[in-house]
Amino acid sequence: MTSPRFARAANAAIGRIEATASLDTPSHAIETAMARPAQIAGRPAGRIGDALHGTRYGHPVHPMLVTIPIGTWTLAFGLDLLAALGARSNGAARAADIALKAGAAGAVAAAATGLADWQHTNGRDRRVGLVHALVNSTALGLTLASIGLRSRGRRREGRLASAAGWACMVVGGYLGGHMVYRRRIGVDHADRSPEPRDFAPVLPLAELEENRPRRVELRDENARQDIGIVLVRRGGRVHAMGARCSHLGGPLDQGWVLGNALVCPWHGSRYDLETGWPESGPSTCPQPRYETRLRDGIVEIRREQEPGDEIVTAADLPPVPRDAAPGGGRKADEVLTEHHQLIRRLFETIEATPRHQPERRDLMRTLASELEIHEHVEDHLFYPAVRPVSEDVAIAHSEHRQLADLLAMTLKLDTASPEFEEHLRALHAAVDHHAGSEERSMFREAQRLGEPRLRELGQALEAMIEQQRTSRFQRAFRDLKIRLLEGV
Repeated sequence: MTSPRFARAANAAIGRIEATASLDTPSHAIETAMARPAQIAGRPAGRIGDALHGTRYGHPVHPMLVTIPIGTWTLAFGLDLLAALGARSNGAARAADIALKAGAAGAVAAAATGLADWQHTNGRDRRVGLVHALVNSTALGLTLASIGLRSRGRRREGRLASAAGWACMVVGGYLGGHMVYRRRIGVDHADRSPEPRDFAPVLPLAELEENRPRRVELRDENARQDIGIVLVRRGGRVHAMGARCSHLGGPLDQGWVLGNALVCPWHGSRYDLETGWPESGPSTCPQPRYETRLRDGIVEIRREQEPGDEIVTAADLPPVPRDAAPGGGRKADEVLTEHHQLIRRLFETIEATPRHQPERRDLMRTLASELEIHEHVEDHLFYPAVRPVSEDVAIAHSEHRQLADLLAMTLKLDTASPEFEEHLRALHAAVDHHAGSEERSMFREAQRLGEPRLRELGQALEAMIEQQRTSRFQRAFRDLKIRLLEGV
C-alpha cells in the first residue's frame, strides 16, 4: 500500500510547482512560438491541430500514445534488470534495444499531442504541464543517449542511462496523472444530466434573438442542481445544447455563432448546432443535445439521451393492464420493507446486548445471514424486474458491495471491543442508508410495474427468502462463508 507520507510529500511538491509563477514566462513564450506559425498557416495547421487533439476521433490522442513509451521502456528496464542480476541473453539484450527505440518513437508522437493539448491550459495547470513536459523530455534524452551508448558496445552505461530515463518517466507520469485525475485536464466537463426527460417549457420564442446564444436553466432534483442549457435561434430553427463546454467547462452561452457552429469563448472549440459534435478542437467530446419544439410561442426542450444511457422516460414505461385483477399476497416492496425492518431490529438487539455476552457473536452471524439473503433476493429477482422503470439499480448494486465489505470487516472483530462498536455503528448507518434510499426512491418507481406484477413478484420474493432460510445446503454454504469471513 502506498504510504500516506509519500502521498503528502508528492502533493506538497506539486503544490509548489503550481504556485511557481516564474514558470509563466517561458510557458507563454512556448505557446506563442507554437501559435504564430499555426496562425500564419491557417486551415492546414488547424487540421493538424485537430488530428493531434483527436477531435475527429472523439477521444484525446495523447493518453493513448503515452502508453507506448511507458510499456516499452518498462519492458526494457525489466530486461536490463534481469541482465544485471546475471541472466545473460543476447535475445533479451536485442529485445531491450528494440523496446527503447520503439518507446522513443512513441514518446516523440506523445510529446507532439501533449504540446497541442497543453497550449490550451492556463495557470497552475499550465505550470504543472510544463514541468511534466520537461521531465518527460529528460526521459527521452536519456533514452536516446542510452540507445547511442548501446550501439557503441557500452551496454553498462547504456543501462544506467535508460534506468535514469525510466525513473524520469515515472515522475512525469505521476505529474500527468495529477493533471488528469486531480485537475481534470482532458476529461469531459459537460453536464450530462438526463433532465428534462420529457418536454419542458423554458423560454418564449420572442425573447430569443437570431444567432445570439441564450442561457436557460432547469432543475435536476436527483442531483439537486441547476442544469445550464444554451439556446440558439438560427434560420427559423431553435437549437439547444449543454451550456458547459465539454473541453474545460467554458460558458458556451457567452460564445458566438460562426457558420452553423457555436464557438466556446475560452479555447475556440466549435460545436455543430445540429449534432453537438465538435467541428474543430481542442475539444474531442460532443455536447449534450436537446430536442426542441414550439408550443403556443414557448420553446420546450427535452434531453436527447446518449448511446449506452439507461434512462427511464415516460415512453419507456411498460403498459399497466387496467383490467387485470390484483392477485393475492403482498407486493414486492412490502415484502422487502418488512425484511428491512427485520434487519433493523437485529441491529438494535445487537447494540442492546452487553459487550461480553457470547450471544452477540451469534446475533452477528444471524445478521450476516439475513443481509446475505437480502442481497441475494434483490440481485436475482427484484433488481432485474425493476431495471426498466428505475435508474437506481446500478447504485444499489454498488451499495451491496459496500455493505458486504463493511460486514466482512466487522465480522473479523472481537464483539466486546470498542473497534467492533465503531464498525457496527458504521454498518448500521450503511444499511439504513441503503434501505432508506430504496424505500424512498426505487420502491416508489417500482409502482410503475403495476399492482398485479408487484404482487406476483412479492410472492416470488417470499418463496425465495423462505427457501434460502430452510434449505440445508444454502444455510451450510452461508455458515461456511460467515466463518471464513470471521477468520476462524
